[in-house]
Amino acid sequence: MSTIAPATPSPVRFAAIRGRVPLPWATVAALAVLLAFANGFVLVAVQGAVGAIERAQNPFADWMLYSAILVPISGLAIVMALARADRRGRRTIPTALLVAAITTAIGITLLTISIAYDYHLQAELLTKTASVHNHTVGGPDGAQNPAYADDGWSPELRQTMLVAVKGFGLGTVLMAGVNAFLVLWVTALRGGRLSRSH
Repeated sequence: MSTIAPATPSPVRFAAIRGRVPLPWATVAALAVLLAFANGFVLVAVQGAVGAIERAQNPFADWMLYSAILVPISGLAIVMALARADRRGRRTIPTALLVAAITTAIGITLLTISIAYDYHLQAELLTKTASVHNHTVGGPDGAQNPAYADDGWSPELRQTMLVAVKGFGLGTVLMAGVNAFLVLWVTALRGGRLSRSH
């Protein structure tokens, strides 16, 4: 006499490069939203602190825009990281670190683009104002204003670049720390099983 095993729900599957891999879609969605909004917040914070003034007028709207852009990108990155981890044995800590590293790399890429664009706008403004302030000190025979004496690479441009680099460094550290914390927190909430579909 044969016994019939109770039917178990088939896991949701994702067609990965090497076969079909079961993934926890609710966890993927939660991580994508959390990490996207966290990285978007860091982007806006750095932009407001060191960016061009004309781009820092609507921080909340910018946060929503950046986060909306990051959600699908982060989701795809998380799916790829979990699929890769599943094929390699579902080790929890390496999987969590891989997810955090990939989403941090995405955030850093956008941060780099944002800071570079801000510096471009700031450099253009400094170049325009240099023609107004590029005068001699103490009359026609006086020395040139030292603040604008270096033609294309003025002290103002150097200081602006230094501030941009510091902002990039701070934003990178913040993104890495926040992403690692959020991924480990979600992993802990799931009982230490990040890549499993149950």
